[in-house]
Amino acid sequence: MYKKWLVFLLVMILPVPVIATALSDDEADPDTELTEIQAELAEQSFKYRSNQFTQPEAGEGESAEVDTSADGFEQVAENENLSLFVNDESLALKIMDNRTGYMWNSGLDSNKEYNLNDTWMNMAQSAITIDYLDQNENSSTTNILSDEASIDIQSQEDGFTAEVDFSEIGISLELSVRLGEDSIDVHIPESGITESETGRLVSLRLYPFLGAVEGNDIDGYMFIPDGSGALVRFNEGNRGARSSYQASIYGEDEGFKRTYEDGKTETNPVQNVTLPVYGIVHEANQNAIFTIIEEGKYNSDIIAYPSGVSTDFNWMTTQYNYRYQYYQPTSQAMSGYNTYQEEKNTFDIKEKTVFLIEEEANYVGMANYYQGFLADKGDLSIADQQADIRLEFLGGEVKRGLLWDSVVPMTEVSELPGMIESLNQQSVDNMQVVLRGWSKGGLTGSLPRKFPFESKVGSGSDFEETIQHFQDQGLPLYFHTDYTKAYDGASGYGGRSDVARKINAETMGGSTFDRDFYFLSPTVSREHAQQDAADFADHQISHLAVGTSAGTLFSDFNTNRIMNREGMAEEYDDIFGELGSNLDSLSFYQPNDYMWSHMDRYLDVPMYSSNYSFVTDTVPFIQIVLRGYIPYYAPYSNFFYNQDEEVLRMIEYGAYPSFYLTKEPSHLLRDTPSRDLYTSEFSVWESEIVRQYELVQESLGRVEGETIVSRDVHDYGVVEVTYSNGISILVNYTSEAYTVDGHEVEATAFKVLDRGE
Repeated sequence: MYKKWLVFLLVMILPVPVIATALSDDEADPDTELTEIQAELAEQSFKYRSNQFTQPEAGEGESAEVDTSADGFEQVAENENLSLFVNDESLALKIMDNRTGYMWNSGLDSNKEYNLNDTWMNMAQSAITIDYLDQNENSSTTNILSDEASIDIQSQEDGFTAEVDFSEIGISLELSVRLGEDSIDVHIPESGITESETGRLVSLRLYPFLGAVEGNDIDGYMFIPDGSGALVRFNEGNRGARSSYQASIYGEDEGFKRTYEDGKTETNPVQNVTLPVYGIVHEANQNAIFTIIEEGKYNSDIIAYPSGVSTDFNWMTTQYNYRYQYYQPTSQAMSGYNTYQEEKNTFDIKEKTVFLIEEEANYVGMANYYQGFLADKGDLSIADQQADIRLEFLGGEVKRGLLWDSVVPMTEVSELPGMIESLNQQSVDNMQVVLRGWSKGGLTGSLPRKFPFESKVGSGSDFEETIQHFQDQGLPLYFHTDYTKAYDGASGYGGRSDVARKINAETMGGSTFDRDFYFLSPTVSREHAQQDAADFADHQISHLAVGTSAGTLFSDFNTNRIMNREGMAEEYDDIFGELGSNLDSLSFYQPNDYMWSHMDRYLDVPMYSSNYSFVTDTVPFIQIVLRGYIPYYAPYSNFFYNQDEEVLRMIEYGAYPSFYLTKEPSHLLRDTPSRDLYTSEFSVWESEIVRQYELVQESLGRVEGETIVSRDVHDYGVVEVTYSNGISILVNYTSEAYTVDGHEVEATAFKVLDRGE
């Protein structure tokens, strides 16, 4: 029995790749305890019950029972789908879904008793909770009911506007709630906020208990946009919950992040939130709410509290940050103190909360709604949809020397056509080919300057001939680059004037093993992009694969270049809008969604969530949003432990395979910043490239250009994904065959079904 508990703990605590590595260490000795655990793990299928997979739904249950009375509330708006009610003391809301008769509540029912103290009860019932600083710089929290704020409500045709005055602390603001066709739209304008010496805003939370569920009173879950997507199912005191979830949309702002001494890095870093959305489901396929943060997203966090953390409730909301705390050093030894921004961040708050019902009331319905939302705005457009494979080649990499650096050539540009031709002869025809390390100085020795070419990778004529060869073959050749990173020792920038700085004047950056890099000020990035455009045209370069730029966002406090995150997003929008107009295509690595309108391919799409202990499921939310519009590619297959399982996950998620390759053996990189590229030699991986390409053609080749309309988990480790053309792909991760509607899919295999009428 103790072995089963050990296996369960391994699965729940460790991410899948870590488990795989741990279980493989002694696989040569069949008598070891570790091998017994591995065998039992496969036998019991605990792996597919872990939070890195999706769990089956409980089945069709009765509709959740909720209080449908509106006592103490006044109806202020109604349309065919929804009715909106407000409480004039707390501004709490009730929303009746007229299509189903389901009542949503932003607070708590008055006819029940709850295990909450007055502080939590007031927060739950209040529309607005704020953190603020008093005149002594002390931080405190209050809300409408705790502060006995004065409220002046003005009825509108489709909702209401309220003036909220926290008179005791000298903060006031304006709240607007309007009824849309299938949503409520909440707005707090920046122009309506006033502060005083006794009260300065730090943060604000809106309707934190909208859709909150006590324990497991209702079957359902919270959706958070972590990694590919994650669910937190409602449990009675979530067994894995030891803390709440709080993540900054588009990642933590480096402009306020504290710099620690070397060596303090996260063992298993969490993944950035790249979408400003979240949701709550009350009984899958019955009722759900889905929130889109339209404005204020650059200064906001998504917060989720599972039951058992602070209260018995599952609840989630957005926190809008008007002032960040930061560390101000006062000596070279980095002693100092924590303080807050003096000036308030300025932005409007706009949230759209959509009410989903029936077959749309789940994470797939949320993803489909967001897909349509982005498409309607012009932020998501249809690109080339051929099922293919991504092959990235490392040209050259820098190697430190005692007196000067050198470049280790790993793939000469003239060698690319031969390797591609070899794959063509094996019927691998559709490829995205990316060349890294093509600039003078190699991969991590060149940026931000792009030209001239690295001579050890090829001469100017070698590059010209190879580019022409790819054009003649109708195959795009992408050149990897970056407009955010500047490597220490590289040319093309000034360390004092061009590098982004934090609010405490420290430079921003990081390191790749022993190679330091800095972040460029966004205005400097734009200058480089404008200079590069002419050079790209001169060298017939028309396809770029852009590294960190589309997924990095920070406030810059460099003197004369000061810019907040919203300004940086707008600057990058201009940069890639201009570049894109002069190029055939742009591909981005894990981009934030405000950059999606410029990309034709999404590279390194997250295939897992961050493995938080309170998360119960991983889901392909990003993939569902993108599918049918933008092709997306998994991380490199030559980095995976379990090739077969990862290919199945790609097929299930609709992602195309990727490989990071070299012509030369990877051991030549052992003394370079790319020494984590353990196995990359093309001749070693060629047969696996062909195999994965063939599997993708057999499966995803049947659904090119189609959207995902449903995803059903039939059992642990057995998933069916259905596309808009009626084709469904049934994936069986388990070690036994499985039958669905008379269709048997073999163990660790997939089956393509035509479900169309």
